[in-house]
Amino acid sequence: MSTFIIYLQLFWEYFKIGLFTIGGGYAMLPLVTQIVARHSEWNFSEQQLTNFIGIAESTPGPFAINLATFVGNTVGSQTELGAFGGILGAFVATFAVVLPSLIIIIVVTILFEKFKKNKFVQGALRGIKPVVVGLILAEVVKLGCKIVLPNLDIKTFSVEGDLQFNWVTLIIVAVFAPLSQIKIKRKKIHPIWLILLSAAVGIVVFGVLEAPHYS
Repeated sequence: MSTFIIYLQLFWEYFKIGLFTIGGGYAMLPLVTQIVARHSEWNFSEQQLTNFIGIAESTPGPFAINLATFVGNTVGSQTELGAFGGILGAFVATFAVVLPSLIIIIVVTILFEKFKKNKFVQGALRGIKPVVVGLILAEVVKLGCKIVLPNLDIKTFSVEGDLQFNWVTLIIVAVFAPLSQIKIKRKKIHPIWLILLSAAVGIVVFGVLEAPHYS
């Protein structure tokens, strides 16, 4: 497949993601997962996507844009353009994912009052919100199962070999979930501190102590 076609695919797929993702960056995960599975010529695995989700959440900036940048860079760097191709791929995917929002926001800004008072638009938004929650919840369950039970295929509920259970990661989740809701002097712990603390815990547990990942 030619390099031009790959970049065209990146642009078109991420343009569709930006156009149909409603409800924030996490709502785009089902679409991204489907695209990665469909485009085997990108040589981009679901495991890489899982890793990039963690990186995109941990780095500054909007989650959706960060993820698009990482995916675009990885796909582009595998072309004949090499490192420059990675930079170009990151730009194409990032630009494509924000372009629909940019166009829509400009239109909405111009026609704001009509959109705001239109009962059909308000009704459509009220209908969309529950679906967005369902899409996000489905991805949370899928991602959680993939991390805690890495060799379980959630689509078919089949297991390759003996069932592996990532109990250390489950403990980390169980500890950090309530930590994110604890208030100190009436303020919740900032997510950045939780991310840095979790990174430190990961270094100690998996790097220094070399705790087993699975049982």
